[in-house]
Amino acid sequence: MKKQTSTLLALVPNGTSFQEFISHQGKRFDSRFGNIMSNEVEITLMFDTSSDAFEFYNEIRFTPKYQALYTIKTVSDNPCHLIVSGSETLFDYFGTREPNLLTASRVLEIDFKIDYVQAMTSIVFTGEVVRGELLGRHCIIEFSDVLPELSLGGLRYIARDMDQFDALLTRVYCVEGEVLR
Repeated sequence: MKKQTSTLLALVPNGTSFQEFISHQGKRFDSRFGNIMSNEVEITLMFDTSSDAFEFYNEIRFTPKYQALYTIKTVSDNPCHLIVSGSETLFDYFGTREPNLLTASRVLEIDFKIDYVQAMTSIVFTGEVVRGELLGRHCIIEFSDVLPELSLGGLRYIARDMDQFDALLTRVYCVEGEVLR
């Protein structure tokens, strides 16, 4: 299998807006596989110390402005990891609308790493938040030329428009399928 680099805009047919493309791919996914993906994005935050994780957990869990936006839970086998859910897109956690997880990092002066692997697709996002700034980030989307909607159907959970995808430093790779004999 060979990988070809592409851009998201290159995948959009002429005469179709980017938002229409994302919506269409989501509908194709649902049509083929059913509506099996969660409507909320769940990400893992990784802290250097368990005390940082504990302080961040308490801020998100018990502060009303965050409590209304997110659900947070601990990871039983790793006290330095937290799982956050509640946003419709990955970008919503780190975007321009505040409060968000960057706001909490800035206020608490706590840094963390982000790990996100989308269920059912090969979309991966990793990044690092330092003093409320999203650094060292990249979003990788691999899709098959044989069944593109499997991965592209998950675009709707990453971001809403091209600017948001660009802010997450999104890279797209087409993996050429081979016929099995």
